[in-house]
Amino acid sequence: MGKLALTSLAVAVLVLTGCSQKSPEVDMTKGTSDTKGTTDGMSALQKLIASLEANSKTIYFDFDKYNVRKDQQANIDANAALFNSAEAKSFSIKVEGNCDEFGTDEYNYALGLKRAKSVKDGLVAKGMVADRVTVVSYGESNPACTEHNKDCWSKNRRAEFKVLP
Repeated sequence: MGKLALTSLAVAVLVLTGCSQKSPEVDMTKGTSDTKGTTDGMSALQKLIASLEANSKTIYFDFDKYNVRKDQQANIDANAALFNSAEAKSFSIKVEGNCDEFGTDEYNYALGLKRAKSVKDGLVAKGMVADRVTVVSYGESNPACTEHNKDCWSKNRRAEFKVLP
């Protein structure tokens, strides 16, 4: 019984003293700069990715459809040119398919995947390497608008782009 109490005491001391809190070795009160020389917390790589994403055009779809509309073809062309540019060639692109709130979760997931795939096919037809483009579906779980009207629902039927380093 004495050995058990002594062992328990030794384990408790090791656990409580072994995980002491360390203070940071860097002075967090001063402004920092990364290796690229920026001081606002974003590296040059992060800025380039943010710029590419901001300049990409969202592709919108009709209700219950996954084919790229004729009025959206110019956006496919612009995105293909953007993602094939010299500064974007080293990145992969993720196409995110989204849906409105109508239909079951399973149906909307499948529809979002078909939308993302049709956008990928459009980009590949414009010269993008297929291996650089991945697709994902968020179904109805990632709405751009949460109001319950036709204009809002049409904003949720879309494909968006993320640039991956």
